[in-house]
Formats: sequence, C-alpha cells, structure tokens
Amino acid sequence: MIWEIDEKKQTIEGLDASGRPDPAYAAALGLLRAPFGRRALALTLDVALWLLLQLPLWLGAMPLLFKLATGSISSYGFLNHPGFVLGIVMAGVTVLLTLVFSVVQLVLHGTKGLTIGKAIVGIRSVNVRTLGRPGVGAVLSRFLLVAVVSLVPLFGLVLFLISPTLDPQRRGRGWHDKATNVWLVDVRKGLQPYDEKRMRVARKMVKAEPAPERSALPSLATPMDPAAQPEYRPGNRVSAGVIGIARPYEARERPVIGLPQPVQPAEAGPGEAGKPVLGGYRLAGAPEPVQAPVPPPAPAPEPAPEPMSDPAPIPQPAPAPEPAPQTTPAARFALRLDTGESILVSEAVLLGRNPDPAQYFGARPIPLADDSRSLSKTHLLVRPVDGGLEIVDCGSTNGSGLIRDGVEYVVAAGTPVMTTDSDLIRIGDRTAAVIRI
Repeated sequence: MIWEIDEKKQTIEGLDASGRPDPAYAAALGLLRAPFGRRALALTLDVALWLLLQLPLWLGAMPLLFKLATGSISSYGFLNHPGFVLGIVMAGVTVLLTLVFSVVQLVLHGTKGLTIGKAIVGIRSVNVRTLGRPGVGAVLSRFLLVAVVSLVPLFGLVLFLISPTLDPQRRGRGWHDKATNVWLVDVRKGLQPYDEKRMRVARKMVKAEPAPERSALPSLATPMDPAAQPEYRPGNRVSAGVIGIARPYEARERPVIGLPQPVQPAEAGPGEAGKPVLGGYRLAGAPEPVQAPVPPPAPAPEPAPEPMSDPAPIPQPAPAPEPAPQTTPAARFALRLDTGESILVSEAVLLGRNPDPAQYFGARPIPLADDSRSLSKTHLLVRPVDGGLEIVDCGSTNGSGLIRDGVEYVVAAGTPVMTTDSDLIRIGDRTAAVIRI
C-alpha cells in the first residue's frame, strides 16, 4: 500500500508567472512606497537614539582613556585614578543600554516591521513577496550588509543609501532591500499591512470578479403602426412546436391537416336533410351524426287564481360581488451569505453575532457564524422595500459597506441605504449578496 502525504503549501497571492512580486497587485491593495524624506528622517531618529545611549561612555570613560592614549598618565596612574571606577560603571551602562536597544529594535523590526524612528514617521517594513512581517533573520542580514558596506571608504555607504532612488520598479527598494526581500511602505496615506482585518478585506476586493453585464433583450413594446408585424413574439410558436419568431401564413400556405372540413350543401342527399351540422363543418372521415328524437311539446300550465290580497314583494337576488382585480406579486429579495446559505427577507431581520431586537421592534434576529470575531452583537438591520432591500448599520465596531460594480461604499451608522439585485453587502469581514427571487 502506498501512502500519500498531502503537503499543504501556502499559496502566495500577488506573484506573477515567474514567481516575482507584482507591483500592480500591491498597488491594487492600497500599499504605497515610503517617501524618501521620511525614510531618511526615520534613520536619523534611530541613529540619534543610539548616540544618546553612548553619552555615559563619552562623558565618564572617554576622558580618562584619552589621557592614557596621549601619555598624560601611566598605566599605573590610569588604574589608580579616582575616576577609574566611575569610568568603568559608565562604560558598563552604555554597553548594557546599547545591547537592550539593539535587541528591541531588531525584534520589533522583524515581527512588527517598525523601529522607533519608523513608528514616529509612519512607515513599516514588509516582506515584498508575502506582504507580511519581514522576519528577524532578514532584518539582521540587512543591517549586517549595510555595516559591511560602510567599511568601504568614501563611496560604500553613500551608494547604498542612494540606491532606493535607482529602483526601476519605482518602489523605493535599495540594494540591501532587494538582497533581503524587504520593502518599506507608507501607512499614513496607504494601507496598514499589519491590520489583518483590512488586509483580508482588501485581498477579497482584489480577487472579486466583476458582476457580469446583463444582455440587452429586444423590446416587447407595441409598434406604432398597427399594421406592422412585430419582430419578436415569445408567446407564439412555429409549426415545429418550438418557441421562436412566428410569421403569418399566407392564403395558399394555410395548413389543412387536422382542421374540420366544410360540408358541401349541394351534394347532400335526401337522406341527409335535417341532420345537425356543427358550425357548418363536419370532421373529415367522422361518422354521420345520429338525429335525436324530438320530444313532444309540454302541456301549457293552467293559469293561477288571482290573489285576494297584495302579494309579498319577491326578494331580489343580491348582486354578485365583483371579482377582485388581479395584481402581480411584488418581487422578493434574499441575502446569499458567503457560506452559501440564503436568508429570505420578507420582513425586517437583524443580523449579528447575537442580535438583540429590543431596540428594533418587530425585527427577527438571525445570529451569524463569526470565526474571525469581526461582527458586532447587533450589527446590521435589513428591511424589504420596493425594488430591493434597505440596510441600516447598527453602530457596529468594524462597520458595514455596500459593494457595487467593484467599488465599496461605507455605510454610515444609522443611515438607511438602498440596495438592489447583484449588490454585495460587507458585514464586518463577511459578505452577503442581494439576490432577486
């Protein structure tokens, strides 16, 4: 027996046929590259914080080391100097603070995509392929690469710092970014990549296919000319029995198969006189009808005696009630959830994690499954109206939206919004399509 192991490979969205990250996909999600000015400011802030932590060393230990280096004091005098212990303590404080600062910066950058400087100016680092966290290893490799290149005299560090301006894809990725698959994005004007809920909604919006356009049907209006032949009559049938365009028969083409044949009065014999004929026609090949015997006339009724007094009035029958006019039933609408379930909206319904109908009298509560915890307890009110459904956001935490023709419109809390067939309603992270029944 051969056992097959199903290896679940992670599907990475946004890669082209060659497996490279597609800039158009990131732009469709709403991710923007970090501006060069704010990138330089973030680097300046991080370096300034690092230099601030070096002050204890420079103020407490460096003066004594400078005297030893210049020969002002001997080694014996250096070890027995009154400021030797203070210098050792200040140097130890600097080393400890620098180590803690470096570890915190490294972990934050690898897991959250930020340093203290990047957090202040509003930029983040992501993995350019997965658009997620870059990873501690990639961030450490990026720092070591820049540190090694900075050892090259004069032009080493300068070339690496200006390399983001030479990116042919205009994504602002320098050589050190491309070597470690890192990309810096702007979270002030663009999408926050570490907001999981918004990223899921953005990916769903990009993956959603546009609604198919409805094909134009021919007009069924009555032509202006009463004598004109209509071009399309779906209620007619051709002679083959298939619904389609029917054309009128001409006089010489009129079929006679199965129709009643007229009787020729001149050829009727004396024995056929007085035989009944149905409408002047007799079915071809049918047997002769048998004449029924005529019953004798009934005797005339005797006249009734005249009444002695005025007779009572004869009650007249009540007029028959007029038939009620037939009305065409109004179209009904339903919600088709992203799980495949359908909810018929024939009355006001209240959707949410555990809806409370106390404030919405007459609304039927319908709880929805919420694995991502994106739905509020009482999230959305849906009411049937003429031509569609009316939705009202009940002040939910993650809000609601109306997606029409691939564009999402935010539904303000407490404001009724009209929806119709083929619209898509976003309820937190879940979606529901409006369908006509």
